[in-house]
Amino acid sequence: MSEETLASADIVVVGAGIVGLCAAWELSKRGFDVVVVEQRFAGFGATSRNPGALWVQTKRTGPELDLARAGLAKYHEYLDELGDVFGFSQKGGIIFAEDDAGAERLEQYRSEREASGFEVGLLRGDELRRASSIMPNGAVSGVFCEEDAQIDSHQFLTALTAACTRRGIQIFEHTPVLSTVRSGEQVIGVQTLRGRVDAGGVVWATGAWATNLKLEGIVVPMRTIRYGQAMTQRVPGEIGPIMRGLRGAYAVGALEPFTDSGASISEDGELLGYDDTLVQNRGGSIYIGHSIDGLDSLNPHITLDASRAMLNIAGDRFSRFGGLGITGLWAGLACLTADGLPLVDRSDGVFVNVGHAWGILSAPICGQLTAELISGERSELLSALSLSRGSLGGY
Repeated sequence: MSEETLASADIVVVGAGIVGLCAAWELSKRGFDVVVVEQRFAGFGATSRNPGALWVQTKRTGPELDLARAGLAKYHEYLDELGDVFGFSQKGGIIFAEDDAGAERLEQYRSEREASGFEVGLLRGDELRRASSIMPNGAVSGVFCEEDAQIDSHQFLTALTAACTRRGIQIFEHTPVLSTVRSGEQVIGVQTLRGRVDAGGVVWATGAWATNLKLEGIVVPMRTIRYGQAMTQRVPGEIGPIMRGLRGAYAVGALEPFTDSGASISEDGELLGYDDTLVQNRGGSIYIGHSIDGLDSLNPHITLDASRAMLNIAGDRFSRFGGLGITGLWAGLACLTADGLPLVDRSDGVFVNVGHAWGILSAPICGQLTAELISGERSELLSALSLSRGSLGGY
């Protein structure tokens, strides 16, 4: 190794969020020597800023649902590989309505999901109240599906990082990547602020920051948005199903047509909306969100307007929780593709694994698909995630 070389490996993975670390883990299992480089610290981006909800019932039939179910199955594999150390719980999920108009739309949603092969049930009255200790005051009905699940995303990332280290994967934090390193048309590594990493292949798994690949001449057909959320102090009681309301949905394929006012992109390119999630974490705190703004921005900081919107909705719903303290108020950057599916492919010598709108569920299986792509294994799911698929249009 020369003095200017930081490390060398078969594969260098750029990005140490859940997407990058799952890819590194799967590559290592297949015998590749792997190095991971991260601009800040593991999980800095969207991975550490979400409630770990694994929604299956809201996915559209076809590749989206196939990918979601494969992602959930991967978590069962991780339970075997890492142990029961990341709070996996499968208590189902509830979509709830708060008025008669919402209840009518919810019944339409239930019928559509049943027609798509889901086993869903309708909850009302006391049955609805018993389902969750944080059910909103005005909820009148709910659709329950037992397929939905939840993890503690922070604990999962911690466990996976430790497991990767034990396998000999080198992880360099606070190591921003400046560019790829090329020999002719071949990519032979990356140049970081701390030195060069020589590798036979490069996996780009930087989430929203993958838009910077345009500097490399690589077009990634996705846009970025900022999801905001608030978190409260602990609410006593048993942790129940994950929940969603009908006040808005974005990148939530099967549910979006039945919500009040899904977020939209206006003619001037601005985006502002609400993705109506309500989830209690393993410690009992309530995640409230998500506000949606910051179209095409890499600014991860929540705005005053977004914070106010979430807290106003929470205040309307939870008069009984008005005395709870707010312990967290933050945002994370997410990605949008035209068809709601991530991008797993090779472009100009670089393997990309980006474009995750629901990455907590899609990351584990896309890590496997990335490793299969690099190792030459065949996968039916890969064709649906290619950069050249027709459903991306001109996004």
